Amino acid sequence: PTENVTREQMAAFLVRALNLTVQDSGDPFSDDSASIFESEIETLHHLGITAGCTRTSFCPTENVTREQMAAFLVRALTLL
Repeated sequence: PTENVTREQMAAFLVRALNLTVQDSGDPFSDDSASIFESEIETLHHLGITAGCTRTSFCPTENVTREQMAAFLVRALTLL
């Protein structure tokens, strides 16, 4: 409970919690290939929940900020 949440973990939380179908949408980000959550990250991109931290990067191991978390949640919940 006292640990931070990374952006890649947030992607996995959203995909699993909302039972989103994992999408193979190519490889929009150049920095997520080493992530065990690459499929979840790409699913969020495909569904329009995230555009990444830059146009070509997701920054998977950076902590998710409260602002980013709120944006992820708002976009994800509009899919329901």
